[in-house]
Amino acid sequence: MAFALSLLLPMLALSFWVFWRLSPQREDGVPPRRFNLAAIAGALLLAALIIWYVRSNMLTSRDHATWPLVAAFYLAGLMPIYLAVAGLVRRKCYGSKEADKPLELTRDLSKTRF
Repeated sequence: MAFALSLLLPMLALSFWVFWRLSPQREDGVPPRRFNLAAIAGALLLAALIIWYVRSNMLTSRDHATWPLVAAFYLAGLMPIYLAVAGLVRRKCYGSKEADKPLELTRDLSKTRF
């Protein structure tokens, strides 16, 4: 279990980094930044609720000493999902309203064999 957790925790950190890094670029960057901070505060609140739920349910069981490990598994599974949903909401609210530019090729690829 500890090995799996050692793999999941860097993925959790990566999901926070990707969420922050893929923030839409705008002239006025304050509203997306506020949304990012609110989403991360919501993630921390959700994490606290998950930890409280797991701890309260496992305190009466025989394996009550492993509740931090179980809570970490819950967090590593649910936080990336929460951040992905928050990222989709952020993209819908603050994303670009215009179409993306097409990819410009600098080389003629008409005689290239694929």
